[in-house]
Amino acid sequence: MARIFNAKSIIGFLLLLLMGGVFIFSAVTKFVSIEPFEWTFMDMGLPNSFSFFLARFFIGFEFLLGLFMVGHLYLKKITYPVTNLFLVAMTIYLVIILATKGNEVDCGCFGDMLPMSPLVSIIKNIVLIAVTILLSKIHTVKPYRFQPIIATLGGVAMMAIPFIFVPYSQKPSPLKIDALYHDSEKAPKIDLRKGKHLVAFMSLGCPHCRHAAVVFEKIYTADSTIPIFMILDGQPENAKDFFDETKSEKVPHIIYSNHDAFIKMAGHYVPQIFWVKDGIKERKLTYVQLNTELLKNWK
Repeated sequence: MARIFNAKSIIGFLLLLLMGGVFIFSAVTKFVSIEPFEWTFMDMGLPNSFSFFLARFFIGFEFLLGLFMVGHLYLKKITYPVTNLFLVAMTIYLVIILATKGNEVDCGCFGDMLPMSPLVSIIKNIVLIAVTILLSKIHTVKPYRFQPIIATLGGVAMMAIPFIFVPYSQKPSPLKIDALYHDSEKAPKIDLRKGKHLVAFMSLGCPHCRHAAVVFEKIYTADSTIPIFMILDGQPENAKDFFDETKSEKVPHIIYSNHDAFIKMAGHYVPQIFWVKDGIKERKLTYVQLNTELLKNWK
């Protein structure tokens, strides 16, 4: 027993669990908010349907790597070499992003949950590559009885999860905002159901919405022709604090006080941000991905 539970084996075991946890966490963060990850591939010029497939395949693959590490499955022959090849490929991609878009963008490595710059992510990948190389030297496990069954059934399950539980989410759908125009005196001065608009549903009391409003203010200040419109859920008397913090009062907006109707339009989670063309939501956005150049290219 002393030869099995020595310092090297314990360190290797813990490092492998940590590595598996990183890949599973990365997959989960993309899984719970998959749209921004889909846009990563669409921004490369790939067709929508292929981008949807690739995003789900990528998430499933990260789940798969995490499972193989946590389950100690084929470590030396498959898991370690494939992990390093994957990390090297991702690092090359991040270097390209850093060279073409700079270090201010979010690489999307951990979804919306943990924004990360390309440079930080490159450093993270280098560390993970080094850990994987170390593990290949100090922590290899001989095949065990049920390894083939676990690898086959678990691998199929991990790859299938993103396709089963997350339907293709970027299908165009109507923007149902007729309720905004029931009261002509309080309705937006422009018809958001016609033409192109970036429509944002936000709450006056939502911290993330305030972060989004700061981004909108910067974009609108840089180019006021970008058709941004904010629909703000709340009471007018609560708007001063929101605008004092975000400086976004000049951005076209409406304060909408019918909370139940707002929820029917926006859903239960805000901010909800959409590219809209002639009343059709073409794409869902997050504020961490918004920038003036992106919106100029769309409009």
